[in-house]
Order: sequence, then C-alpha cells, then structure tokens
Amino acid sequence: MKTTIKLLAAVVGCLSFAAANAVITTNFNFYKLDTNGATTDFRPTSGTFYDGSHGCSSGDLCSSKVIGASGTTLGGSLIYTLDGITATATATSKPSRGDRVAATVVQDSVGTLTTIIGHAGSGAGLGAYHKFNDTSDDNVQSDDREWLTITFNKAVTIKGIGLQNEGHINFTTDNKFKLAVDGFSNDLTFKAGAFNAYDFTGTSFTFSTGCLTGSNQFYLSELDVVAAVPEPETYALMLAGLGVVGFMAKRRKAK
Repeated sequence: MKTTIKLLAAVVGCLSFAAANAVITTNFNFYKLDTNGATTDFRPTSGTFYDGSHGCSSGDLCSSKVIGASGTTLGGSLIYTLDGITATATATSKPSRGDRVAATVVQDSVGTLTTIIGHAGSGAGLGAYHKFNDTSDDNVQSDDREWLTITFNKAVTIKGIGLQNEGHINFTTDNKFKLAVDGFSNDLTFKAGAFNAYDFTGTSFTFSTGCLTGSNQFYLSELDVVAAVPEPETYALMLAGLGVVGFMAKRRKAK
C-alpha cells in the first residue's frame, strides 16, 4: 500500500511540473505602427508617451519629448503588455566622452503596414533619439553609441528577432549586431527567415551595433518569445498532490 501511495504522489508531482512548464509564444510586433491609424497597430499599453503632435516626429511615438523648447530631458520608456508578459523598452547613449546617459525610445511608424513573415518584410520598429530637436536618425546607431534594452517582467526565451535597416530595408544574413542578455554580450550574425533562429533566455536584452561589420544601424522590428505559463490544470494537480501527501501523513499517525 505504501508503495502505491508513494507512486501516486510521484505521478501527481510529475504531472504538476509538466503542466506548470507549459509555454506560450508571444509576438511583440513593434513594426506595427501605421501612420494611417490601422486597427492592427501594436502600441504601448502604459506609461507616458508622445505622438507627432506633442514632441515626436509625425506618426511616431516617443518615450519623452524630442521636439520643442530646450531643456526637455530625454529618456523614459515605452511599455508593452501581451499574453501576461510585459516588455519595457528603454534606451541609452554614450557621447564621444563621458558615461552612458538616457536616450529616448521611439516607435517608428510606416505608411502602410506590411506583415513580416519569418522576419522578412517592410516595417520599422523601435529605435533611439539621443539628441534634442534632432530627429534625423531614430535608429539604433553605429559605433556602439546607442543601446536599446527590452526588459521583461519574467524570464523569457527569445526565439525570433526582427531587424530593419535605415529606410525600412530588411536585414540580411550578412549583417552583424550585438545582443547582451542579462549583461552577457554576444556578437551575432542576423538569421532571417526562421522562427527558431535564436535561443537566448533571460529578462534583459540589450541591442547595439557594436562597431561590427555590415549594417551600422537598425530598428528592432520584432521579438518572438516563449515563457512558462501555469495552466488551470496545474492548480488542480497541485491540490491533488497535497491531498495525497496529507493522506500519507494521516495514515502514518494512525499507525
């Protein structure tokens, strides 16, 4: 009898673990921002952000004002929530001399939305402004002078990355970029066309060009992530497991 009860407890425990580790795929499609106001726009869900009439370029969204009277502080964040996963976008830059300073995140818009299939298609995405009243370049720029960081509210695994060049030109397999995962840097070659092109797990992901060869600026157009999500069945199995443990303890006391 003891062997049967122990086996049942082990089975319930294994089922609970498996259910708790079910995964969901979430697509953060930052390139989906249409100047025509499409209903399929992917916009920030919280935080303070500015549009083209309140301190950002026409059609774009910015984490702080980048156009207007002098003295405005660059910085801020754009926050996106999807499928219970929150992604906070921030940016920094480094002048030719000095430490890193806050930059403004921009979600660049496009005239007409075009679906990216396998990370290949027209679109813009997230970039950075590091100069006030200068919107000539809102990409993540070259020479390791700008960094774009996406911080998640839970550990996720990055499976797909979409990058676009200046002028909304697609990255190709010969383009280089840097990705720091929780502070650990990786020199990468862009892998277009495959969802499982990457496999990086963490909570903080920082993108930069890093002075590498190939394209020297880009937008972050897309991130495809997977994360463990507890399913309703998990809680039922956990309660069943606790019930078995309690039953075993009661029988031992009775003896």
